[in-house]
Amino acid sequence: MSAYEQEFLQNITNIRGVEFETWQGWEQLMAWTKRQPWKQEFFGGDRIPARLLHPATMVAELTKYLGG
Repeated sequence: MSAYEQEFLQNITNIRGVEFETWQGWEQLMAWTKRQPWKQEFFGGDRIPARLLHPATMVAELTKYLGG
C-alpha cells in the first residue's frame, strides 16, 4: 500500500496508529466500513465478498471506491 492510500484512509476514517494492510488494521477498517450508510453498495449485498478478506485488496478497493 502506498503512503498516499494509508494517509487517505486515516483522514477519512480517523483511525490512527495502525497500518491498514495488517490484520489489526483490516479489522478496524472493516468495522468502520460496516458502520457506513453505503456499506451495502460497497459490499454488493449483505455478505462480504471473499476478495475483501485480504487486507491489501480491502485497502485498494475501499480507496478506489471512496475516490482516493
